[in-house]
Amino acid sequence: FAGLKIEEARPKIVHKLRQKGLLVKEEEYAHNMALNSRGKGVIEPQIKLQWFIDVNRPAVDWKGQRRSLREVMRAVIEDGDIKIVPKHFEKVYYHWIDNLRDWCISRQIWWGHRVPVWYKDKEVYVGVRPPAGQGWQQDPDTLDTWFSSALWTWSTLIDQDLAKDYSLSLEDLLAKSVDYKTYHPTDVMETGWDILFFWVARMVLATTYATGQVPFKTVYLHGLVRTEAGKKMSKSDPDTIVDPMEVIPQYGTDALRLALVAGTTAGNDQRLGKSKIVANRNFANKLWNVARYVQDSGNNPSTGLGAGSGVEPKSPSDHWILNKLSISATAIDKALANFHFSEAYELLYHFVWDDFADWYVEASKVELNAGVLHQVLESTLKLTHPFAPFITETIWQNLGKKSLLAAELGPEIIKADRAQARQFEELKKIIAEARQIVTNVGVRKPTLLYESSELIEQNKQLVKQLGRLGEVERVGRPSTTLRVKGIRLTGTKAAAWLDIDHKTAKSYLDKLKSQAAAQQSQIRTFENRLANKAYVARAPKKLVEETRAQLAEEKSKLETMNSELKTFEKSLR
Repeated sequence: FAGLKIEEARPKIVHKLRQKGLLVKEEEYAHNMALNSRGKGVIEPQIKLQWFIDVNRPAVDWKGQRRSLREVMRAVIEDGDIKIVPKHFEKVYYHWIDNLRDWCISRQIWWGHRVPVWYKDKEVYVGVRPPAGQGWQQDPDTLDTWFSSALWTWSTLIDQDLAKDYSLSLEDLLAKSVDYKTYHPTDVMETGWDILFFWVARMVLATTYATGQVPFKTVYLHGLVRTEAGKKMSKSDPDTIVDPMEVIPQYGTDALRLALVAGTTAGNDQRLGKSKIVANRNFANKLWNVARYVQDSGNNPSTGLGAGSGVEPKSPSDHWILNKLSISATAIDKALANFHFSEAYELLYHFVWDDFADWYVEASKVELNAGVLHQVLESTLKLTHPFAPFITETIWQNLGKKSLLAAELGPEIIKADRAQARQFEELKKIIAEARQIVTNVGVRKPTLLYESSELIEQNKQLVKQLGRLGEVERVGRPSTTLRVKGIRLTGTKAAAWLDIDHKTAKSYLDKLKSQAAAQQSQIRTFENRLANKAYVARAPKKLVEETRAQLAEEKSKLETMNSELKTFEKSLR
């Protein structure tokens, strides 16, 4: 039967067994056939001689003891030589190690490192090259891919010229390789949680045996990237793939990078779709537009104003943004140090979008301080660069910088007056509440009236422009003007109100009450549905859960409405 394919050999074998009277019986039966996931061919188990690594025999001198590979693999985690992030994956690691069997490292495939074993008659020799003499044949098998990958942390650091000298032992080769002595062990190894055993544990095995060192100090495990529907992305299923070659030309490389960071936590899977990529492209666009505004504002640092030089905060907004920059930079640095990458990006996102773009840039259109504006932009680029290196480097070069942004030190923090920073926080409250009332009531550029307030007096133009107001006027005290009916600002210490006629304000108040009543009716509908035991018992579980979620959402909306209603009633003078 030699040389026959399995499907050809089977009937011939049965025929021969029948001829020799050795066939006990023939019957049809149903069974599961294993198929190759790519080629869809039938997988036929076959017993063959293989090469194994003995993981239980004492083989490594580790911390003064002769220990097995399995014992060393466990000890490096127990003793804290290697830290796994997140920590709960230590249990997964221990489960694999405690149930570890000898590792079969030979494979019957075409591609891979050849097994370094040579045969001559009954002689067997293990080595990179065969012994002297004729007749030696190399083992046709290849090494398991994970075995080759397990050598990665130190084999990549070996001096390639020295590696050509086969007279050197591995110990000599490592001792003479500058890169190995400089960079081994790796500080942080980042990989997916699904190959914690297949790759990470095998690197521990191979490296501790070959070098006497751990391969790395920290292992950071990221989650798997899934589709928006939650399916695992797979090369064998093209419909599950978000193809970078399609996404990047359309949305940008940084948008994809940011989407992969946003909302992710160590060891947890994430869902990725174009909507998430678009949202993060908008962040990149926001940064680009801010940079263009700063460049158009004059006093480019590249034309004489160096980083930090000539930067003097003057207004409350200057001190506020510098204080925000300092707080954000510290928080981002702490988050990165703790491997909280999504948290770091969220902090950065809110600083860039909310603090820098929405507030300080708008304030600078009223009271420009080009030195502070440029300084904050440069520091922002440095903070953003690890997340979005391409757009930040482009902006950096557009500023006329000669060095690469990656070569720069961290953001330069200029000391700010916290008292003045708090003043701008108070101004923000006044402006934000005025905006909200103007939008909700539907009036156009009303006048803001205020009693004695030095803060508003010194920043009238800022409050007027950012608050979208017609005028900002001070009223004397005592004054009949105080009895003018309008809408009082309740979120600030200052005595201030919008000069909106009572009829308009009352109309809006009635509208709010009507909306709250309708919302309460909607909530009762959902509550009655869930109180019906028959509905809960018989309706599809998914539908019941959706009803509960809708109820929670409607209650949250009502809470927001009631809060706004309470505030508005209080604000009416």
